[in-house]
Amino acid sequence: MNSLLFQPVEPKKNNLPKDGARSRALIVFAFLSLGFTVISLRLLQIQLFEHEKYLELATTVHTVRKVLPPKRGYIVDCKNVPLAQSFLTYKVRLDGMNVQEPAITIQELEEFLGLEKNSLLQNFRRMDRSYLLAKGLSEEKVQTLEAFEKEKLRQWKKKKLPAEHFLTFEEDYSRIYPCGREAAPLIGYLDENGKGAAGVEKAMNEWLEGTPGEKWIERDVFGKEIAAYRGLEVKPVDGCNVSLTLDSVIQHIVEEGIDRVEKEFLPNGIMAIVMNPKTGEILAMAQRPSFDPNRREKWNIAFLKNKNLTDPVEPGSIFKIVTLSGILEEKIFSLDNSTINCENGAFFYGGKTLHDSHPYGMLSVREVVMKSSNIGFAKMGLELGENRLYHYARAFGFGEPTGMLLGQGESPGILYPPRLWSKLSITRIPMGQEIAVTPIQMIRAMAAIANHGYLVKPMIIKDIRNPQGKIIRSFSPVIIRRVISERTAKLVTSALVSVVSPKGTGAKAAIMGFTVAGKTGTAQKVVHGNYVKGKYISSFIGFLPAEDPEFVLMIMVDEPHGTQYYAASVAAPAFSYIGSEIAQALNLTPKCVPAQAIRIETEK
Repeated sequence: MNSLLFQPVEPKKNNLPKDGARSRALIVFAFLSLGFTVISLRLLQIQLFEHEKYLELATTVHTVRKVLPPKRGYIVDCKNVPLAQSFLTYKVRLDGMNVQEPAITIQELEEFLGLEKNSLLQNFRRMDRSYLLAKGLSEEKVQTLEAFEKEKLRQWKKKKLPAEHFLTFEEDYSRIYPCGREAAPLIGYLDENGKGAAGVEKAMNEWLEGTPGEKWIERDVFGKEIAAYRGLEVKPVDGCNVSLTLDSVIQHIVEEGIDRVEKEFLPNGIMAIVMNPKTGEILAMAQRPSFDPNRREKWNIAFLKNKNLTDPVEPGSIFKIVTLSGILEEKIFSLDNSTINCENGAFFYGGKTLHDSHPYGMLSVREVVMKSSNIGFAKMGLELGENRLYHYARAFGFGEPTGMLLGQGESPGILYPPRLWSKLSITRIPMGQEIAVTPIQMIRAMAAIANHGYLVKPMIIKDIRNPQGKIIRSFSPVIIRRVISERTAKLVTSALVSVVSPKGTGAKAAIMGFTVAGKTGTAQKVVHGNYVKGKYISSFIGFLPAEDPEFVLMIMVDEPHGTQYYAASVAAPAFSYIGSEIAQALNLTPKCVPAQAIRIETEK
């Protein structure tokens, strides 16, 4: 019993951590405290100093900037007839993340949009949330697609599949050209991004395109627009409207006329221009082949450029108006009292023999022009001399662009300075060889004769108007310089009236009731530096009424096929029937005026 009472008691176990454990606990606590401190400080920093930055970032994640396209301005003719206009259409985009059963859905979309089979499926990407499916859609087409989307969502819900909107529609504008291929190379077209790529569309793009607007919108987690964001919206500013000097009625007459030439002679190409000689206003400009700007899928890139501005050719005898002007201005020869020996059709000079189409002997200067004697003009060139001939060619605007307001690409043509001429050049340039000109240069030169000796700048833009119709900029005719005196211009006109007389090469260019002044030209084509037999450019250029010209018309036919290729049989008749229609369109009053009615004071 005593042993039980006095049995030693064991001490209680110590529950406190030993030194090592305590250290580890302190370290963990310290790290946790430090972490919380860093996080707290970072939160404080964000709240106090970087609030705006992260607010902007959060806004960016949940809001999207939507571009609001402006309406591109109209291009209209001189009577306000639309030549190019824009109308409201729609773009549709596909959200790949929200597409279920893609093989079926994409195939059905291809059918709805008229796309080639599998063309869309090949480009389908799940991660692409804004793939452009199509543009230029009508409102009816959009409604059809909306109904299609609604039905797909219903089917997916029934199958317990995620059913979120996968089509997004955006307002857009499509460009149409009501006159189709008429004046298409002049008016131009847009590139894939809606920017002017050629013609007036390019030259006036800055005025036509307008200024885009913008709207900030909120989207949900699936990318679907849910609301405008805080009313932030800048409305687009529509483009200005551009009025041209072009007359769509005259343009249509010319287009139909060259269609007739094309059908009859099957040429490689045709170029035609109508100009008001007093102002330089272009009333019509056409070419074949051409293109329809509404049908991009059928374009041939070779037909897109405006060959009336870009493609210089040897003009042949129509250039003789320059040589004649120089001879008469310098008073070297008289129109009716001087004669030239045309050598019975063969003239040897500079080691080469120059031929006429018919053997002529002594001819007056007027007769040389009437019969278009190459030998007669070669001898005029020799009398005029290299420097003066070059001076008049430059004065009439050859060797430099006309400066017509049509963007890039106008050719200066080819006119070499006398130091680069060969011995033969002085006999060849006077008749339109060894020089290359564009149709716009050639018609401007003829217009100078019709305009009493004044050279004007070709003009296509009439004015620019804001979307409300107010004129904000207008363009006036520009006289560049006097080329020849009024007296010389009248003498040249008188000679050109003789060309269209029954005995002249341009007899078939005559128009009943009007006095026509004009010149034929049949130029042998140059290929790789050599004249090619059987390949010709047939041209006629003239104006009427000769006593008070209202328009100049030029027609150039490249390689007419068949038995006829001379300008007298190809281009001159075309001038007659096209010119007759234009005279009616301009309400010109026919008069029975003989050629002698244009009285010219000749030599005293």
